[in-house]
Amino acid sequence: MINIRAATIADTCNIWALRTKAIGQACLSHYPKEVVKQWAASPMPSNFAEILISLHAIVAEDIGDNKQRTLLGFGFIDKEQGRLESLFVDPNTSRKGVGRLIATALISNAQQANLTHLQLSSTLNAVAFYQSLGFDILKQSSWQHPSGFELASVSMSKQLV
Repeated sequence: MINIRAATIADTCNIWALRTKAIGQACLSHYPKEVVKQWAASPMPSNFAEILISLHAIVAEDIGDNKQRTLLGFGFIDKEQGRLESLFVDPNTSRKGVGRLIATALISNAQQANLTHLQLSSTLNAVAFYQSLGFDILKQSSWQHPSGFELASVSMSKQLV
């Protein structure tokens, strides 16, 4: 059974590990191996737990028959900026609806916060996924990683009302 719940501080390291795994595997189809390797290896920010909690991150987890919980993905939005900031899914569960469940919950959270639209900066490999959720391409752009390299990305937006 897949459960969506609020992330906790105790989830922080598992969330970062999932993010690292997802970048290392899912982004290779659209970015050079050296860039993906550098991106995936970037260290967890010292304030990452605070970011997760302050932005009300959510996680998707599988609760097995033995009640063991397995992290499948996570995401969060910045309600003040009207931005979906992060959504990652374990590559082993890719194309099984987990990303859609997380995105749907985040969009619902944005609507409950009375946001009229939601913006994001998509990796090249995720553009079709976001389009399937009703996001429109605004422009091709790039994202400057804090460690100095640049990633091609796509600015997207979705009307919520």
